[in-house]
Amino acid sequence: MNNLRSLLLVLAATLLLPQALHAQLAIYGAGTGASLSNANTNWAYGGLGGIYKQGGHLGSIINLGADLRGTFLSREGFHYYTGAAGPRLAIKPHVIPLDPYIEGLIGVASYNSGNGSSSSTHFNYQVVGGLDLTILPHVDWRLVDVAYSGVAEQSIKAVTFSTGLVLRLW
Repeated sequence: MNNLRSLLLVLAATLLLPQALHAQLAIYGAGTGASLSNANTNWAYGGLGGIYKQGGHLGSIINLGADLRGTFLSREGFHYYTGAAGPRLAIKPHVIPLDPYIEGLIGVASYNSGNGSSSSTHFNYQVVGGLDLTILPHVDWRLVDVAYSGVAEQSIKAVTFSTGLVLRLW
């Protein structure tokens, strides 16, 4: 129960902090492949979706914010689903349309070992880095999103590779 309470507190803080700052809201979706360790399969595929809010322009180049995302991977009866939130740091150089970002996220992961086995849910942590390319005024191509995802007190790990689109709402 304490883990859930702590997770909700971190989620609320990371989503509400940018509210006080000039903020940009965006939604995104991507196709994802993952290299897995300590699972019954070496690779799984699926999707990634989320919403981020950023603001707090430090020198108008560095943007601070928060991200809330879900990853849905499966293959041959195996599944690995995550939901996580946390702080986001993006760099907007303004002279080129590339925006690199990094994130540190915490949440939950639900997975099974395939073949009709029951699911298990545990604390999840992720370290994320990526690069977005502006292709239209409010649309970015997420060239690459790479995440290392681990499950606390379990040996299962995933390194995900994603590409997709970002729609910046304002």
